[in-house]
Amino acid sequence: MGDWYSSGFEGAKQEEKRLEASRGPRRLWLPVGETKEVVLVDDEPLGIHEHNPRINGRFNNQITCLQGKTEDIVCCQRLGPNSRYYVGYFTGIDCSKWTDKQGVVRQYEMYLVPAKLQSLKTFKRKKNENNGSLAGGLFKVHRDDGKTPAIGNEWELQRVLDDAGMAKLFELACFRGEKLPKLWARAEDDPEVMARVRNVFRVEPFKGKLPREVPSFNYLEVLKPLAPKDLRLLLGAVDGPDQSGTSGTEDIESDDVPF
Repeated sequence: MGDWYSSGFEGAKQEEKRLEASRGPRRLWLPVGETKEVVLVDDEPLGIHEHNPRINGRFNNQITCLQGKTEDIVCCQRLGPNSRYYVGYFTGIDCSKWTDKQGVVRQYEMYLVPAKLQSLKTFKRKKNENNGSLAGGLFKVHRDDGKTPAIGNEWELQRVLDDAGMAKLFELACFRGEKLPKLWARAEDDPEVMARVRNVFRVEPFKGKLPREVPSFNYLEVLKPLAPKDLRLLLGAVDGPDQSGTSGTEDIESDDVPF
């Protein structure tokens, strides 16, 4: 067993990393009946299997499945293999205005866009209709009811942003309330901030400078499975039998606002 304490300052660094991980990208979510305008950054999704157990009475606890990662598949052992479901992730920017719990008006926030099977079929069709491209597409998105995908069931392409439009979008885009140009400037001045930015975003600095363009999220980092020991600790708080993927529906996140 490991020690229950740490000596020196290393423990503080580890706690900073843990807190930073907990402030990763938010997931796009639409209240029932709402319409948003969303720009997709990617052409192709990154697909994984995940679980969404109910913890402390709430869902919205997505965890990447450990199958294929380790022989100690804690998630499927604890929740059941049928609870996992397939989801493809995109990066999106919500161009609509919304007000957070502190009363701050936000706009152009970057989100993970989790598309389950029904939504993936929609995106594939939209891509074929748009000459094989999704990146830069500005969509009007609507969610009809609680039985439709949490990311919205109607994705209507309005137009495709050109290079100038995407450059302007970079100036406006925000990650957790901070505009990307400001975050990029901080990263270029501080190696620790740069390391965190590269964990969250798929970016490569050149001579210490980051490209001034809208990036996709670094899915391999932000969706990286937990270690079995950490996952075992987390799943100790699961409320009863898992219900995350048994129905195959896409509204599992429920209407818990993710901010």
